[in-house]
Amino acid sequence: MNLSPKHTRTLLAGIILGAGLVSGIANAATPGNQPGNVRSYGNWSWSGHVDHVTFDEEAAAKPSALIEDTATAFGVAAEYYTDTSENTLSLGLSFLAYNDNAEFSQYTTDGYKDSDASAMMLFAEYGPKYRFGQDNMSFVIIRGGASGVFASERSISYCYDCDSEVIDIEGGVYGVLGIGQTLASLDLSLQFQQYFSGDLDNALRLKLSGAF
Repeated sequence: MNLSPKHTRTLLAGIILGAGLVSGIANAATPGNQPGNVRSYGNWSWSGHVDHVTFDEEAAAKPSALIEDTATAFGVAAEYYTDTSENTLSLGLSFLAYNDNAEFSQYTTDGYKDSDASAMMLFAEYGPKYRFGQDNMSFVIIRGGASGVFASERSISYCYDCDSEVIDIEGGVYGVLGIGQTLASLDLSLQFQQYFSGDLDNALRLKLSGAF
């Protein structure tokens, strides 16, 4: 059976997502090794990230979108972890800066201004973070995630009476595979996200995090 590139990406994403969920369930079901009189604890870490995002070409070119198939995103996230499980829950928000193919200009009180195209994205991810190497300073991340895009539009910045147009881009479900290194009190990681639903194709994320 011959698989198209898109179907191959979908299969790989499904494998990543499935591996993350299976690992997460297995870890959650495994009793901790700590004595019964030792109280477990949980904590939050905070992070910042920059993403290189790739959209499905057809979704980006449709009349209700008209953007390039790549974009840059910046964002923050909070990650919850405990001392009894390798699973972590990550909740985050990103700002997407589209490369627009349907820019327009409009006269304002400050003269003619060009439109900007952007969106916000909420996401949630869950799965294990496995540590290895000397002093457990290296780690691998395998997660499943879901994202939603909102406030997706082209408009004139800081102009409340100007025209605006909705940019129809949807988030979706994806798998995450990443590797990282602990540097003092900070974690630096590189993560790859492969989507198998919605209008995004994949994303490459550089992330810096730490417990504060």
